[in-house]
Amino acid sequence: MISTIYRVVGMDRPADARAVKDSLSAVPGIGGIATEIVPGGDSKVILKHKADVVLDRSAIEAALRKAGRYTLS
Repeated sequence: MISTIYRVVGMDRPADARAVKDSLSAVPGIGGIATEIVPGGDSKVILKHKADVVLDRSAIEAALRKAGRYTLS
């Protein structure tokens, strides 16, 4: 497994992180999800996946929109 890190705008609280994780769990190829909250800044989402999997950025962005007011920076 490898990790890909994305910066997420709008994920400021634990409730935000839960919503983001729940929505991202439906994106194909993601095996694990961790978050790092930075209040007032760009928080991080760390996505674990197999080395041969290329994550679809547009699917990740769509999952963030579905979760709420979150965007990739």
